[in-house]
Amino acid sequence: MLILALACQTLDSVPIVEGPHCAPDSIGYVVRALDGDTVEVLVSADLDAGSPTEGDTGDESATDGTSKLLTVRMLGVDAPEIAHDGTEVADCYGDEAADSTRDKLEGRQVLLSFDHTCTDTYDRALAYIFFTDEGASFDLSGCAEGDCTFPDDTSASVVALVNDIVIRLGYARVYEAFDNIRLAELLYSAEEAAKSGNLGLWAECE
Repeated sequence: MLILALACQTLDSVPIVEGPHCAPDSIGYVVRALDGDTVEVLVSADLDAGSPTEGDTGDESATDGTSKLLTVRMLGVDAPEIAHDGTEVADCYGDEAADSTRDKLEGRQVLLSFDHTCTDTYDRALAYIFFTDEGASFDLSGCAEGDCTFPDDTSASVVALVNDIVIRLGYARVYEAFDNIRLAELLYSAEEAAKSGNLGLWAECE
């Protein structure tokens, strides 16, 4: 069973989602945000969910040998694209979405939970990302120099679903290619709330 928390202003209930999952829940630490819906997470080397990006192999030169960097796409979330080089132009609200994800997640302990499909066509892990009660108290600056160490404290309680939050605040839409996921109804509800409130991209983008 997978315990999932609703990302509301107040946490009223914790629904249980049953069914096959492609990998067990795993504690991780967000090293950096790549854009509005994709982050690099330091996870246990034993976690088999997706493939690290090129250069982030999780070997002893990059970590302490017990952890690895995993590129994680928020399951069911479609944030506007950012400009990846000088030849591209960011989508409307792409930079704002990336900045929000960076501010909310970098340095945070999170819980990764999986559905029945673990990776996308780019070999990114697909996961529900949950805030835990540990707060943003982890210094992961060494990862930028290839010296990542998995923090000792891996205890956590789930407090909110990030996938829901970024959609509910108008930083992203529901990614309809994954509308068969177990939390699709929750994410579509978050999208309707953002639309009704004219929040974020719903206010700024045509």
